[in-house]
Amino acid sequence: MDGIMLAVEKVNPLVGSGGRKEESEMLFHVTWEVFEGVVLPEVRTVRNEWTGPQMQRVMESGKVREAGLFSSKRGGFFLVDIDAPEDLYKLFGPEFYDVGRIDAQPVTPVETAGEIFGQWAQEGR
Repeated sequence: MDGIMLAVEKVNPLVGSGGRKEESEMLFHVTWEVFEGVVLPEVRTVRNEWTGPQMQRVMESGKVREAGLFSSKRGGFFLVDIDAPEDLYKLFGPEFYDVGRIDAQPVTPVETAGEIFGQWAQEGR
C-alpha cells in the first residue's frame, strides 16, 4: 500500500485562486473498488506491480483535482478534469479496469446549476 499512499500524497492540484480550477473541461467523480475476488497474495501483486504504478501516472497526469482512499473498503475516489468520457479509459487503463469496479459520474459546478435553476424559475418551469 506504500506505493498507493505515496501517489495520493503527490496530488498536483490544478486550482487557481479561491480553490477553483482555472479552466475546466468535463469534471467527473470517479470511484474505484477492488473486485472481491482479488485476495492475498493477488492483492499484493495488484498493488505493487499493477495498480500502484498506474496510480502514480494518474496522479501525475495533470487531470486529477482531488483523490483519496476509502477508509472503510478497498478503493478510492478521484475528481478528474477530462476532455471526453472516453478519456477515462486512457487515464485509468486496464490497471484499474481489470482489477476493480469503476463508477464515473459527471459533475456540474454548483454555480452552473444555480444559473440553470434561476433560468428555469424565470421561465416559470
